[in-house]
Amino acid sequence: MKVGIIGAGFVGTSLGKALIKSGHEVMLSSRDPLGARAVQLRKETGASVERPETVLQFSRVKAIALPADAVMDVARTTAGQWGDSVIIDMNNRFSRAGVSLAHEIADTTGAHVVKAFNTIGAEHYMNPYFGGQRASMLIAGNDAGAKQIAAKLASDIGFDAIDAGGLDTAPYLEDLARLWVHLARNGHGREIAFKLLRRSDS
Repeated sequence: MKVGIIGAGFVGTSLGKALIKSGHEVMLSSRDPLGARAVQLRKETGASVERPETVLQFSRVKAIALPADAVMDVARTTAGQWGDSVIIDMNNRFSRAGVSLAHEIADTTGAHVVKAFNTIGAEHYMNPYFGGQRASMLIAGNDAGAKQIAAKLASDIGFDAIDAGGLDTAPYLEDLARLWVHLARNGHGREIAFKLLRRSDS
């Protein structure tokens, strides 16, 4: 599957590397695709690195891994270019009165937005196994097809993909991310993950 990733910091690059490892074709964005950082990214990942507007045209499936304020700047300045896109919102601007950043992206772009890849440290995308178990990746969105795409990507890189419900569930995923950060900073370290367990007879 082709996946465009808007944002080439640690989070976006980590997802890109994991997707490439599992056989997907990735394009990363850079405001300066000829600069030293972009050249280094190509060497590290093997992915194409192009300007954001080129990444938007690369694939129907796009992941956004930018600071929250930058996310909405991109969404507003490119409104009308998203079409029938599937947008995977990886960001955590912790919920404001029950409104997730994912809601704002959906309202601004008109695309099919899925909240995912935000409840664990990005360094674990490449290896989401803890004590022999796959970490859970909770996914929220209103479009069933878009969620299936996000779930496939999550499963392909090793996660146990969990459908957490509609986009109204996205604030809960951001709250879960807040809990992950709190635990990581208060004695548990970053080698942790959430796992949804099920009884075998249920």
